[in-house]
Amino acid sequence: MHFRVRKNVIQLIRVTYDGNTKKGNNAIIGSVKLSAPEISDELQAKMTDAEVQAFQVWLETLHKTAMLREEVAALTLAETMMLAEKWFERENGSNAAQMAAQEIVFQWQSLRKIFLKKDLLE
Repeated sequence: MHFRVRKNVIQLIRVTYDGNTKKGNNAIIGSVKLSAPEISDELQAKMTDAEVQAFQVWLETLHKTAMLREEVAALTLAETMMLAEKWFERENGSNAAQMAAQEIVFQWQSLRKIFLKKDLLE
């Protein structure tokens, strides 16, 4: 069982081995909402007990870790930006600073849209 996060859903993918081609075949057996990752009864009927268990383990470990990383990133972003400011001052327009600045501006614009959409800015 493999899990793929796509925008707002988690795709549950069954991997089976094809002896003729000697390759694995991936088949999406269903998806669950990322915001409420619970397996429906209909989807659970399509899954084996081992697959259901694998999904639960994935939720409790990898997915939870990703959610915690996002939270830590959001809560420490102001401090990180302060440290980045010092680095940019030291770099004096280096190539690395220019490339980083372009990425940061793009991400900042995306983050600002979320702030506005969620009424987080005055």
